[in-house]
Amino acid sequence: MLSNKVLSKWLLVIPAVIVIGLIVLVVDRGVQNNRNQTLTSSQGITVVASLDTYGEMAKAVLGKHGQVTSILNKADLDPHDFEPTASTAKAYQQANVIISNGGGYDAWSTKFAKTNKTAKDINVASLYNFKDGDNEHYWYKPSIANKLTAQLVKDYSALLPKYKAQFKQNARAYLTSLKALNVKRAEVGALLKGKTIMATEPVFNNALTGYTDVTIADQAFALAVDEGEDPTPKAVREWQTLIDQGKVAVIINNTQTSGKIVENAIQYATKHKVPIVGVTETKPDGKTYAEWQIDQLNEIEKALR
Repeated sequence: MLSNKVLSKWLLVIPAVIVIGLIVLVVDRGVQNNRNQTLTSSQGITVVASLDTYGEMAKAVLGKHGQVTSILNKADLDPHDFEPTASTAKAYQQANVIISNGGGYDAWSTKFAKTNKTAKDINVASLYNFKDGDNEHYWYKPSIANKLTAQLVKDYSALLPKYKAQFKQNARAYLTSLKALNVKRAEVGALLKGKTIMATEPVFNNALTGYTDVTIADQAFALAVDEGEDPTPKAVREWQTLIDQGKVAVIINNTQTSGKIVENAIQYATKHKVPIVGVTETKPDGKTYAEWQIDQLNEIEKALR
């Protein structure tokens, strides 16, 4: 029998699914009418990205040869609660290139992408060979810029072959702009060597994939929070035990997630003088991807020194 919490969650999801389904039916009809249109150099490429981080990369590679729309383009837009509108559907209908995170993170985006049969469909999770249980916060992976810009160059070049060299040059320029971020990643990696960290939610975990000497402990607590569930008493005890044993160097806290158990866990860590570093799931307004990531890495660096 479903618990009240699970039942409530499903009751919230069902209306959104119905809305998406109705919009998809309308969009599919419009796409059917547009399938025979061909892309010309004068038109440029129209890109829609579910997340603004991907939109930033898409715009950097595209340059002046089209336009990019990011659907989730404000820090206070919760990806988990987002409900698409008719204007969202229209943006996907008109796109030549669609970028979704995938992995179940933005199901509305992947569904709209499937209705546009003519668009180049970039599913970031597929680029990483996603399997059930994988961490779907791919924008935190250090390799994301290289992987996504390479795919963008390929798809843009297929649509506008005469600008292939320009797309390649734009991609190289963007990757060069991330030099300071890569330096900071290496510096923090050196400080994290041999350390144990914990997280209230696994949002930031993909940023640590390149650090082979880092232990991410008590995943049960973080995974429960990520699923919108309360960590079990066992997970809470394990969290506290690791802190009591003095094994935790720093705790990464997703500041966009709240809840009494998470708040208690943070208070417990603070009481035992374990540094807390706040991170966010969405890019802060007015910040570039590199600035956002460097700011968070700087905070980790401060906590470890």
